[in-house]
Amino acid sequence: MKIRSVIALALVPVLGACVDREEVWDTVPTGIEAVGLTDRVVVVDDSAKSVISLRPGRDQELERTRIAVGANVASVVPSRARDKLFVLSYGDVPRRDAEDERPSLTVIARDGTRRLELSSAHGGLVADPEGRYLAIFAAAQGARKAPASFVENPNEIIIVDLEAPPGKEAVVPRSIRSFGGKPRRVSFSPVVNLPGGPRRLLVVETDQDVTLLDLDRIHDVPERPEITVRLGSGANAKPLSPAGIAIDDGEPTSADDTRIAIRAANDSSLVLLTLGAAPPGSPNDFFPTVNLTDVGGVAQDIAFVRTDGGPRLAALVPGIRSAVLVEPATGLTQKVDLPEAYSRIALVTRDIGAPTGSSDVALLYGAASTSTQGVAFWSLGKTAGQPYRSLESVPLGTGVSTVLDVPAPRGELKVLESASGTGFFVLDLASRTASPLTTITRPKLSIAPDGQRLWAFPQGGSVISRVELPTLHPVSLPVDRSVNDVFDVTNAAGGASVVAIDVRGTGSATVMDATAVDSIASRTYFGLLLEGLP
Repeated sequence: MKIRSVIALALVPVLGACVDREEVWDTVPTGIEAVGLTDRVVVVDDSAKSVISLRPGRDQELERTRIAVGANVASVVPSRARDKLFVLSYGDVPRRDAEDERPSLTVIARDGTRRLELSSAHGGLVADPEGRYLAIFAAAQGARKAPASFVENPNEIIIVDLEAPPGKEAVVPRSIRSFGGKPRRVSFSPVVNLPGGPRRLLVVETDQDVTLLDLDRIHDVPERPEITVRLGSGANAKPLSPAGIAIDDGEPTSADDTRIAIRAANDSSLVLLTLGAAPPGSPNDFFPTVNLTDVGGVAQDIAFVRTDGGPRLAALVPGIRSAVLVEPATGLTQKVDLPEAYSRIALVTRDIGAPTGSSDVALLYGAASTSTQGVAFWSLGKTAGQPYRSLESVPLGTGVSTVLDVPAPRGELKVLESASGTGFFVLDLASRTASPLTTITRPKLSIAPDGQRLWAFPQGGSVISRVELPTLHPVSLPVDRSVNDVFDVTNAAGGASVVAIDVRGTGSATVMDATAVDSIASRTYFGLLLEGLP
């Protein structure tokens, strides 16, 4: 294996005179975090207030570029298209002088870098799947620990409009009305048809209510208020605690049937919000009507589905080993017994190439209990009669913890991670078969963006395995360094390269041709965090 190392040496002359050096050389790396984009890997160097962009080229060359970001990185999130990286920073806390940094958001894209200064330091960052908005908030699940701060407003949501109209601020802070709850999750709706026209909504779940904010009106003056819905079962004073939502736009020609379903973590009730016309004098042009439906147990997942009987809200209730179909307009329910206690539902109608307008097909999975084995296809073409006939089980001998999508042109495939910790399966939606691939220990999986390859490796080990998805043929590729992450990216020559990251010390990257049969031509680059330092 050919190895090219990059070594940075700091030479200090021993000649009586003192030589000043940059402060960064006296800092200790606080841990490497790597994120894969479509054409590069970005490594976060928080101690140096920067990231290093790694762009593979021909013959396993690696172009390394250091990009400045804000101090004290809180969250690093790629866009859904993997063409941008968003780096949220707390800044210097507390700020003691004018040179200390304020909180900031750095947007790293192919055409350049943009830094947006923020007025408040928060750790939670969610990117709009459609690429326009970002939401910054206090819920820091997955975020790095914040520096000590005496006061923080947990109900402040900072919205970043990456396509703000001329003359409008890109950063819009909003403090939502609170009845004692704190935001836990935020979700961006698709475009929905409301009485005032097509809109995008931000849905904020606290621990006891749900807030709706009209994204298309965030620049309005005077400010349009948010709509907060307090949740309760009606049976007692205990508030419902939101645990997840589903959004449905309803019929394309209707402007009053957009619905938001909310499942509760602590109750068997589902809350259904129907967004219709607002009452006279309301500052908003839509308003929710609230309905509750009991599904016989705590729902673990929900989804709006299309059946031959019309739209339904499907809820998985593993406690009673059932799915429940709810008719949105009336709240009437139909219980469907399931062969296993499935806890997750994923619609695969488009993936199997079903014609537009046909009833949905859902994939049921999830290790809700130790007895759950395999997955099932649920065809929603029948809402009555014998429901078992609409279910087709695929036994796997283990539960499934995660379902990974495979990009086009192999969208008919899904990769199933085993709940038992070893091995995984490649599920063919067209043939409804699941091919097992065994591993010695729990694998970490990475799927190529062109849908042709899958990479499996033991985190911290020194080997990676490539699985060709058309044939499921595995090839083991040894590497000289410990592997913590593997990214399959498009290189500068238009081909595919795989970059294996070692997070130890100042980091290293091993670059290989993603389509080659072995790793003979690989190259390893050391000292990633030393690259480009003054």
